[in-house]
Amino acid sequence: MSLKTWIIATRPWSLVMTFVSTCLAGILAYASGGFSIPIFILTMVGLLIAHIAANMTNDWYDVKHGVDANAPTAEYRPHPLLFGELDKKTYKTVIFSLYGIGLIISLYLTWLRGIPVLIFSALGVILGVFYTADPVKLKHHSVGEICVFLAYGPLMVGGAYYALTGVVSLDAVVASVPIGLLVALVLLANNIRDREFDASVGISTLTTNKEEKQGIAYYKILLSSAYIATITLIFAGVLSPFSIIAFLTLRESYGIVKQFGVKIPLTSDQITAQLSLHYGVLLTLGEFVNLIYQSLF
Repeated sequence: MSLKTWIIATRPWSLVMTFVSTCLAGILAYASGGFSIPIFILTMVGLLIAHIAANMTNDWYDVKHGVDANAPTAEYRPHPLLFGELDKKTYKTVIFSLYGIGLIISLYLTWLRGIPVLIFSALGVILGVFYTADPVKLKHHSVGEICVFLAYGPLMVGGAYYALTGVVSLDAVVASVPIGLLVALVLLANNIRDREFDASVGISTLTTNKEEKQGIAYYKILLSSAYIATITLIFAGVLSPFSIIAFLTLRESYGIVKQFGVKIPLTSDQITAQLSLHYGVLLTLGEFVNLIYQSLF
């Protein structure tokens, strides 16, 4: 069992979503005068650990339930647990250890800031664990996109903002909506591709037993909602006008929708994840530019 295999098991490519969401929270906190570098680093580490633990937990239960055995995802994504490259006992120990470290960080931040940190953390862990864990298995009941939206949008950004400032901010929560929507879009892209397979293993998603064109219609609606939400938040004064640079991804979005209209590729979720990353980075960059602008003028 090499270190590389363990790193692959954490799904490191997905961690950029947590990085972007936490950075957005940090920028918003700095703008409000409540930024602390040590607490920001600790919050980032805690959220990344929680994300890794959730990824590994989801893979554990998907393998246990026999979901990943013949899934289209397994054809292109490395899956060390599924292919027997990792010892299962050690794998479980690592998961519990990660949650333990995350709990310590959460308790420390709770001691510094207050109970809301623990509430945000608990809600995030519940969504992460019971996304695939028995007896709830949220993934199997057509609420996956909602769970992902809440976890990587309002809960992560709102929770990180609170950890940094000690203030529950509605603005921070709603500012996360575009990013949350696009992370949910990644899951939707995965579900459109896997709709027939999911139906065969008893998983119910938004696109299970739906025609491909209906799934693509959902995709267009969710994608458009992210852009509309950004414009709305700019006009509402929650996001700065500089956030409009996220619209540089319009050409990429159009290309993806056009491609999906011809055929849903095996890597539909990866392609959408790249779009989500580009959009999130540009949106966060826009808010960072606004900080510089405000400090100069």
